[in-house]
Parts: sequence; C-alpha cells; structure tokens
Amino acid sequence: MLPSCDRLWRVTAWVLAGLVTFFLMLPLLVVVLFSFSERSYFTFPPTGFSFKWYAAAWDSGLFLVPAIRSLVLAVLATLLGALLALPAALGVRRMQPGILRGAVEFACLSPLIVPALIIGIALLYSLTRLRLVDTFAGLLAAHLLLVFPFMFRALLTSALALRPSLLEASEVLGASPATTFRRVVLPGLVPGLVAGGIFSVIVSLDQFTVSLFVTQSEQIVLPVALYKYLFDVNDPVAAAVSTMLVVFGLLAAVVIDRLGWLRHLAGSST
Repeated sequence: MLPSCDRLWRVTAWVLAGLVTFFLMLPLLVVVLFSFSERSYFTFPPTGFSFKWYAAAWDSGLFLVPAIRSLVLAVLATLLGALLALPAALGVRRMQPGILRGAVEFACLSPLIVPALIIGIALLYSLTRLRLVDTFAGLLAAHLLLVFPFMFRALLTSALALRPSLLEASEVLGASPATTFRRVVLPGLVPGLVAGGIFSVIVSLDQFTVSLFVTQSEQIVLPVALYKYLFDVNDPVAAAVSTMLVVFGLLAAVVIDRLGWLRHLAGSST
C-alpha cells in the first residue's frame, strides 16, 4: 500500500512540476513561434515556417549596434563593479557585527530595494545637471549603480567564508600583505567574483527602465531599441531578436554548466 502511494505522490509531483514549467514557458514559446511565422501577425497553430524576420532584423541595422553596446556596457559595468565591491566586501568583513556594519551593508545593497523607476528618475535629474544624459559615461554610471549590489553581495558571502586561520598562517610564515592577498584572499573570493559577475552581466543586459531614462537616441541599448521598434512597428522582427537573445542565454548557460565552473569554484573555496 505504501509503495503505491509513494509512486502516486511522485507522479503527481512530476505532473504538477511539468504543468508549472509549461505555464512559465508558454509566453516564451509564443514568442519563438511568432518569430518563425510567415505572417506579420500571430496565428495559432502557425500556418508556415520562415526565417525572413531574422533576415529583416539583420537588414534593418537597428539592433546590431545597440546589442554590441549592451554587451560592452555589461562587461565594463561588471569589471568596475568588481573593483569597487572587492574592497567594500573586505572592509565590511573586518568590521565587528553591529549597527555600523549593518548600516554599511544596507547602504551598499540599497539599490536592490529601490524601484527601478525611482532610480531612473533620480539618475535623469542628476545626469542632466552633469550634462551626461545620452552619453556612454552616464549610461555606464547608471548600470554600475545597478550591478554593484549583486557583486557586493556575492563577494561579501565569499569574504565571510574565508578562514581566519589561513590568513594567520600566511602572516606567520612571513608573507607580506600583498602576497597574502594574492595567494590566499583572492583565490577564496573567486567563487564570489564569478557568481557576482554572472548576475551583474545578466542584470545589465536586461536593464530597460533605467536605460530608458538616461538615454535618448545616441546611446540606446538593445532593450530600449526593441521597445522603440515595437512602439512604431508591430511585426515578428522583435520576436526574432528576442529569440536570438534566448538562444544566446541558453548557450551560455550550457557552456557554464558543461565546463563546471561554478561547481569547481565553489568546491575550491571550501
């Protein structure tokens, strides 16, 4: 009796998980099907199969430059975020638990709790006074503000996991502070750097609201370019671009999983 009940619960759990997954993936499936449609409007079931919307997206020349700009912006924001978050995380680690440490952590993580709309309005006001609206520097500063908390949180987790005995052993053996940082501290922070970097790149590439506020026409990124295209034209070209982004994300996830970077790095920190 019990084995049959156990199998029933397992089957029920798998069915429910499958239904939830299908429900979550349904909008994505609609976009993918729409991108291969022969018609300029969505029909179900699809009446044909065509790559013409992908060719139209390439021929339009509206998305390549914003896509490259988005990628460069994500990489630079992530690198700068790591340079700023690294000393901040190590500094917080050295602080005694208490009100001051909690206040510093809260300040570093505060962009996570402020709505993107509010951040966008504040940045628009600030960058306008500095004459940095619709400039790459202003856009980079906005994305850096958004990715910094993710990098800081990941690095702080790795920093708190560092064993004091390793640092003390390095000092006892005569290593200089620079050598201790390079040979002991930095390898222990690599998992946080990798995890924070992945999250930062994703957040930057996907950022729309803040980017819309701080750009006009010269420095638009890919999400803003898609929005402006959909505002003027309603055809499957935007669906084709979105599908390519999904494929890119899936390929990146497969590469990371196959190479075992995160598992290897997580294991090296213990």
